[in-house]
Amino acid sequence: MPICMLAAVVLCAAGPTWGDVEFVEFPEFRYTSALPGGGWGVMPTGEPGFDGALQINVPVAYTPHEGFIIGYSSGSFSTTPKLAFSGAGSNGTATLAAGFGRPGRGIYVCEMGTSSKWEPAENIQVQIRAEEDKWPAVAIGLQDIFGHRDRATTPGYAHHTESPYVVATRQMAVGERTAYLTLGLGWGRFHSGPFAGVSYRASEKVTAMAEYDGYNANLGAALDLSSIIAEHTTAFVGLVDLDRTVIGLTYVHRQ
Repeated sequence: MPICMLAAVVLCAAGPTWGDVEFVEFPEFRYTSALPGGGWGVMPTGEPGFDGALQINVPVAYTPHEGFIIGYSSGSFSTTPKLAFSGAGSNGTATLAAGFGRPGRGIYVCEMGTSSKWEPAENIQVQIRAEEDKWPAVAIGLQDIFGHRDRATTPGYAHHTESPYVVATRQMAVGERTAYLTLGLGWGRFHSGPFAGVSYRASEKVTAMAEYDGYNANLGAALDLSSIIAEHTTAFVGLVDLDRTVIGLTYVHRQ
């Protein structure tokens, strides 16, 4: 299936967007996910970096079994990029994470900073099935394990942001290049329904992404900066809800 058709399926599933106001539900989780694939790639064997499946705000099933991940992203309430952790018109996310386990059975743990005061959420993902000829990789996860964040910006909503999910990812050939298709079902910050994503290795240094995160359609592109800054460094830019810019930088230290 051509990559443009895969992207169309993801975007059409999104339906209408939610308008130009700040996200009311799960605002800390709707720009980048701090989950596997969220601004940095993961290979089917579980090596993190630029290669492999890469999304913005939805997880991929490939789960790191090694390495440390350090990342930061800044979301804007408009199409004008902003570099800030919090404040008027911005929403920042920090990622401190590590992978453990073995290839195809990785375990990912993450401390996710959600504001200038850090105010963390803890995330975990465990891969329960490796990708095989006829089967996708499958993982289960839980975002904000302890429910630290407020579910909504509306007064009266307490900490109820625990968001479990199950996700499957499979690679496929598109001409001479590779695409990764992700499908999942999640609760909480995934709007208690399906989510989906597709990433396409457009060139050796560029990956394009399209996704539906349960609320909105998102588009993005990532650039491999390994030869410019440091090995396994990824920069990315996206349009969340198709009208909010998010930019980020992630570094992966592989063992």
